[in-house]
This record gives sequence, structure tokens and C-alpha cells, in this order.
Amino acid sequence: MVFTHTTTASALPLPRDAEIDNARSEIAQSKKDLATAQEVLKKTTEELNQAVAEDKRIRAELEEAQRQKAQIIAEINALIAEINRVQAQIDDLVRATYIDGTQQELYLVEAILSAEDSNEAMSTFDSLQSLLANSSKVVKILNDDKAALEVKELELQVREKEITAKKAESAQIVVALTKVRAKAAEEAEKIKKIVATQEAVLKRLVLAGLARNSGNFSARVGPGDRILGSDISRWQHGGNAQINFVKMYDAGMRFIFIKGTDSHPEGAAPAKYWSSIDFPAAREAGLLTGIYHAALIPRGISADAAFGVGQQQADLPIDHLNSLGGLVPGVLPIVLDIESFSRPSGTSAAVVSNFALGFTARVRERTGKTPIIYSNLNFIRGYLTNGALANNYLWVANYSQTSNPAATPSAGCSRTIWSASACDLNWTFWQYTDRGPGTQYGLARGSLDMNVFAFGSGELLALAGY
Repeated sequence: MVFTHTTTASALPLPRDAEIDNARSEIAQSKKDLATAQEVLKKTTEELNQAVAEDKRIRAELEEAQRQKAQIIAEINALIAEINRVQAQIDDLVRATYIDGTQQELYLVEAILSAEDSNEAMSTFDSLQSLLANSSKVVKILNDDKAALEVKELELQVREKEITAKKAESAQIVVALTKVRAKAAEEAEKIKKIVATQEAVLKRLVLAGLARNSGNFSARVGPGDRILGSDISRWQHGGNAQINFVKMYDAGMRFIFIKGTDSHPEGAAPAKYWSSIDFPAAREAGLLTGIYHAALIPRGISADAAFGVGQQQADLPIDHLNSLGGLVPGVLPIVLDIESFSRPSGTSAAVVSNFALGFTARVRERTGKTPIIYSNLNFIRGYLTNGALANNYLWVANYSQTSNPAATPSAGCSRTIWSASACDLNWTFWQYTDRGPGTQYGLARGSLDMNVFAFGSGELLALAGY
């Protein structure tokens, strides 16, 4: 994005307070509608999850029932095969011995009469008796197998009824599940529409606020009447007090950067906690909102490794911003906060620059937006020395005077990679003091950083995606 100087003040009329009040009323109502829709979606989702779990349970029971049915069928088939085998043996036995009803007695008499002596007759008699006894045992086994088969058949009939019932129950659950899913989709679509409406109102609120800024945007340097903004972290929540962003907006602030992530272990959790609260609240108040990452370069890394480390750290604010809704219109680009606390003692300018190059490259890659680099004039001059970094927007901190952020009273003008000339710094945001009256801008107590934007409302809106 290339900014050009605006030569005339904004021609938009100053809004009536009613316009802002109406917008806030609409936002309040949309928040209620959104909360109601989200609650319905939550309940619907719970119903959906329960239906899915029940459907899964029924399907598991059905599969188990079908498995048991298949097992019973296999057992029945095995019994049938065994019965057929035993029956065949009996048939063979009957044919071999001619034993069938009264023929048994005739065969015994014939066997005895034909014997040469009594011992032979008795032996023949015993053999026939044994044969008959074994035949009776086989018949008993056959009858027992038949009885077991009948039991299995009854079990199979019961199981088939159970499976039929489970299939019917599963079918009903699938129908109910389809309806719940349709309801969930309907509620999700309703939420999308509410959010879209809310975003439209937020834009109106932003535009109404910017229309109030009647500054002379042709002045290139100095806070003057430029568009005013701020930046905050956990330190603006003294006593864990909330920030009144509506009061901040009404006092003239139009943009704000919030610490979202921090590579310092002690600062990481508070940054995420407070930014998760402050980010939506600032947006709802009508402020253009962004997040910044407080960088910490690991001690002792090489210049070659620094690029990859910068890329890894960039993922922290990108992922966090996505959790807050992402780079939707009204959200400013991600900021790399890199200054003296970011650089361990002995770390070279090459390491610092490569780290910043890796960070900004990853932000461009994942967000499609040009990031912002925040630092103070001395650190920029000493450690951000790779000219490719000037392809990023610069947010410079210089509290020494209010006429030109490129100069200090003691050192005069300082040339950097963002400089068109020694006294002309190509800045986009200027943090010109850390002593702003916090209570005037919605803080419970303490001071506040004050910033200005270098250009006009059109450029600021473009930077925020409008």
C-alpha cells in the first residue's frame, strides 16, 4: 500500500451525537441477538452431539447383534452338518446289520442257531448287543443335537427381532440427527448474518468518529490535529480494572494497538488474557484495532538461524489474532514490537535484522498484509539496518519533541533505512508520549501512550481493510 499526502482537510460533516448513540444501540442489540443465537447454537450443538453419540451407540449394538446372529447361524450350520454326519452313520449301521424293528429278533435267532457251539453263539449275541447299544447312544446324541439346534433356532428368532428393532431405532435417530444438523446449520447462518450486520454498524461508528477529526492532514510531521490513537497492555489495567473504551473513543481516540502476544515467559499469559477481553471491547466501541507482539530474540543464535526464529515467533500473534476473529475489516495489521528488551546483550545488528525479516515475511505469507514494525529511533538506527525492512510500515517511538520524530534535541536528525533524508522519516504511526492522561481516556488510573497517524482518514481506513 502506498500512501500519498492529503492536501485538504476532511470534507465529511461532523456527526451528530445521535448517530453514534444509535450505532451503539444497534451494536448492543446485535450483541444480545448474537448471544441468544450462540446460546441456541450451543444447545443445538449439544443435541447434535448427543444424537451423534446415540447413533454411534445404536450402530455399535446393531453391529454386535449382527455379529452374534452370524455366529449363531454358523453354529446352527455346524450342528446341521454334524446331525447329517451322524444320521449317515446310523443309516450305514442299519444297512450293515439288517436291524430294523422285528428283524432284530429274527437276526439274533438266526445267528444263535447257525453257531457251532454255545460259546460262539454267546459271543455273537454280545457283539450284536454292543452294536445295538452303540446305535442307541448315537441316536441319543442325535436327539440331543437336535434339541440344541432347536434352542439355537429360538435364540436366532429372538436376536432377529432385536436386530429389527435396533434397525428401526437407528433409522429414527438418523432422521432426528438430520433435523438437528439442519437446525444447527440454520443457527450458524443466523449468527453469520448477525455478525455481518454488526460489522456494518462498526464501520458506521468508525466513519462517524473519523468524521469528527477535522485536522489538517497536509502537515507531514508533528502530532498536531492528526488522527489520534493509543496502545495498551496489562499495565493499563491497574488493579485489574477494565478499560472504558467508549470513553476512550468519545475522548477522541480512533485506533488502538493491544499487546496480544509476548515472547517473554512472564508476559505471555497476561497478554493473551487481557487482549482477549480488550480486543472485542475496543472494536465494539468504534476503534480501529490491532495487536502487537513483544519480541525476544534467543540468546546466542546466528544470523542465519535468526530468520527462522523470527518466522516461528510470528506464528504466535497470527494464531492469536485468528482466535479473535482474524484480519477482518476494521482490524489493523500485526505489529512487531522490537526494541532494547528484545535484544540480549551481544546480539548483532545482523541477527536483529534477520529476525525481523523472518517475522515480517511470515506475517505477509499467512495474512496477506504488510506488517508494522514498532521501535524507538535509537534502536532503529543501530539494529534495524537491512534495507528490506523498510518495505514494512514504521511505528516510531520518539518522546523527545513534538515536531519531527526523525530528530532528538541532543543528536539532531537521524538517518535510518526508512529515511528519505536525514530529517524526513517515512513513518506511519508515531508514539510521541507515554504520559497521556489515562483517566481522560477510560483508564481507572495511570498514564497512557499517545500516538498519531501520519496520513488521513482514507489511508487509515485502507490500512484497516475498509
